[in-house]
Amino acid sequence: MFKTSDIAIITLFALAGCNKTNDNVEVLARVGNSVLTKDAVMNEHSEYRAVEIESRVTQWINAELLYHAGMGAGFHKDLTIVNKVDEYRKKLIGQTYLEMTLQSLVRVSAEEIKEFYTEKKETFKRLRGEALINNFFVDSKKDANNIRTLLERGAGYKKRDELFEKHGVNAISVEEDQLLPAINKAVFGKSKRNYVGPINTGSGFVVIEVIKRYPKGTYRNLDDVYDNIYLMIQKRKAAIKSAAIIDSLKQEYLFELNFGGL
Repeated sequence: MFKTSDIAIITLFALAGCNKTNDNVEVLARVGNSVLTKDAVMNEHSEYRAVEIESRVTQWINAELLYHAGMGAGFHKDLTIVNKVDEYRKKLIGQTYLEMTLQSLVRVSAEEIKEFYTEKKETFKRLRGEALINNFFVDSKKDANNIRTLLERGAGYKKRDELFEKHGVNAISVEEDQLLPAINKAVFGKSKRNYVGPINTGSGFVVIEVIKRYPKGTYRNLDDVYDNIYLMIQKRKAAIKSAAIIDSLKQEYLFELNFGGL
């Protein structure tokens, strides 16, 4: 079992005095001889917020603790686990080869995307009203009122950025009748207010900033669906190319199939 002294957790809020390795690398956490560096976490996602980094560090620590405990119990010698690891290794290497090969074979042009949009435009028609909103959720009505005041007064960019960062808010698209009745009425009702709330949801208070509304029957423009179309075309092409790659590998390597013994 691990002693408390074997586990070191350095939160991001203490980076000024953060542990560093000999290479001047910031260490966020340590379990035994294993370390998690700030660079490793930020390389996963450069836009992690502090609360997300804390969550990632906690997940890493838990996984390391269980791994070390499992090693200590001898599970790394279990044949079932050894076989599963070997099978996963094969799949990972094979999948990586396929993905790297497809990168050079699959291309999606802007013209293809525009053509797809034109041909399939009806599929991008809004069947319900939609709205692009910033949604704030807080525990107290006082905090909710303060947020609405800041939004309505048009706080400067710095204060606005700090507000959004603090509450982890990003613009989201919502459809009519998918929200709580009181919120739905405020967002999609006749009043067409740009600021909604505070609304008591029973578990907290909601304040909404409506960025834009889109009536039922209107079409999503190309910019809104560009990435989705790209992924659809890419996925279709990748499936075709993947089948061709497998067929070519069957010709290149010794391949035998026998269902007779089943």
